[in-house]
Amino acid sequence: MPYIVKETPSGIKTLVLHGDRDIRIHSAYDPVTEASRSVESFSPGKKGFIVVLGTGLGYHIASLRAKFPDRKIIAVEKDPEVITIARRETPENITDAVIITGTHDLSSVFEEIDISEFRGFSIFTHRPSYLLDPAFYDGIIVEMNRYASSKISDLLTRFEFEEKWAGNILENIPYLFNKNSSPAGTLFGAFTGCPGVIISAGPSLKKNAHLLSQLSDRALLCCVDTSLKVMRKFGISPHVVMALDAQSHSIRHFLGPDDDSPTVLLADLVCCPKIARSFHGKKFFSSTAKYYDDMNGNTMREPTPLMDWVEQYIPQIGDIQSGGSVATSLFDFLLNAGCDPIILVGQDLAYTGREIHTSGTYHNDEWLTLTSRTLNLDTINQRVVRKRKIRHVPAWGGNGSVLTDYVLDLYRQWFEDSVIKVDRKVINATEGGAQIKGTEERTLSDLVSSLPVMKKTPETIIMERAAAMPASIRTRFIEGLTYTLNTIQPLTTLSDESSSYAAARDILTKQGINLLLSPYLKKTNAYLNRHPELSTERADALIAKDILRASRILFRLLTRTLNRVRNSD
Repeated sequence: MPYIVKETPSGIKTLVLHGDRDIRIHSAYDPVTEASRSVESFSPGKKGFIVVLGTGLGYHIASLRAKFPDRKIIAVEKDPEVITIARRETPENITDAVIITGTHDLSSVFEEIDISEFRGFSIFTHRPSYLLDPAFYDGIIVEMNRYASSKISDLLTRFEFEEKWAGNILENIPYLFNKNSSPAGTLFGAFTGCPGVIISAGPSLKKNAHLLSQLSDRALLCCVDTSLKVMRKFGISPHVVMALDAQSHSIRHFLGPDDDSPTVLLADLVCCPKIARSFHGKKFFSSTAKYYDDMNGNTMREPTPLMDWVEQYIPQIGDIQSGGSVATSLFDFLLNAGCDPIILVGQDLAYTGREIHTSGTYHNDEWLTLTSRTLNLDTINQRVVRKRKIRHVPAWGGNGSVLTDYVLDLYRQWFEDSVIKVDRKVINATEGGAQIKGTEERTLSDLVSSLPVMKKTPETIIMERAAAMPASIRTRFIEGLTYTLNTIQPLTTLSDESSSYAAARDILTKQGINLLLSPYLKKTNAYLNRHPELSTERADALIAKDILRASRILFRLLTRTLNRVRNSD
């Protein structure tokens, strides 16, 4: 747009949008006084961030910064030209403000926010800028609220599960040193240019599951744990089954005969240890990590808590990013493996036919035991659906709409965002459920007839890439475990009294121990971030109590891990 910078009678620069009717972005007489007056009545309350809708030359931003120096300012501006002009003409006004020009900037902004300190956003609207495109600015606020909700949800999940994840990691690590196990990273790049299929357990899977056996020598077949029982009932052995859930009920997906199935297990180290213990086939272990670009464009890595401690002694075993479900993790695994195209099957992300899962999953099998003359499976499904925050979204194939809920729709949005970002073709062959924008919709029977037979079978490629963990790494990890146990052992006999607190806090100065204790201190650290008024003595006491509790738990877990690693074959 043709913006013009003018000098006002007060000698201060102003900005005008030139057109059929000129629009003043700031006062034609005194923009600084105008900005000060607009800020006078504004109060962010207890909110930690001020979101400014519209930047102009930033006089209002400077006034906000002067009045609220302890608040972080995020300035939203639709037109990059305005930002360019402000940085040239009045850079001092927008110093220290985080500038975003669209939803594409939100990810890096939120990754740098410590959500445990987050106290919400307060909105300051620069009316002349906002009125140029209200829909754009309103849309940004909607997306910011969505990001904030997601981050808060993630924090609450961490509160609930981080200690369990840490315990599971320590329980699963000894399996890494078994001769039948390999790091997942050994499969990265192994299937470059080969099709990869994600088999989920949506209601539509029963339509085309029988065709998957015809793809076994044409594509890498990967199923989520929920759909494994379904595959077995169809007599299909997927090449890979992935386990991610840390909770013990997830073992039910793996119950039943597996005979001499060539299926290999791809298990995140946080998954339920019973799965790795009971699975008889080849195992590949991965870890979840998040990669993102910070505001300076640097790529950052955020591993699962405790993995940063593990990686002091064991090299990275193969990072897989997750959008919160096994299917999203498999998507990233197939990207790392080099698969192209990536094919989605059973990925309904909706209650197709008002069902929750396809028949044959352990969920449905359990519900069948509850049915009676007056209670059928449909009724059970309906009761579950009615408890969800339901909505309608466009259906696969463009045929009307389909019922989904808030969580499933978040996964749909994750796939849509991911499809845009990757350099691979993504085909949705679910033949039902929700439409996923950016994917090519095709039937599975069409794909079966069009995909060529691979030169090497997926089973052959997997076995050629499998490689046990070197003995030198095992030795190094044993040394690390021994050092850590010797370091925390003195704390295990101390009582939770003030006389023990200095020794407890001192442990954080030891090499890498803070990384080990981090999952056990998260709740208290979040509490302290939200209550800065607490005295130093009180804050130190709360942390010290957590350290003493964690030391007793970890000493037991690490001792068991050490003994099992020593005896691993």
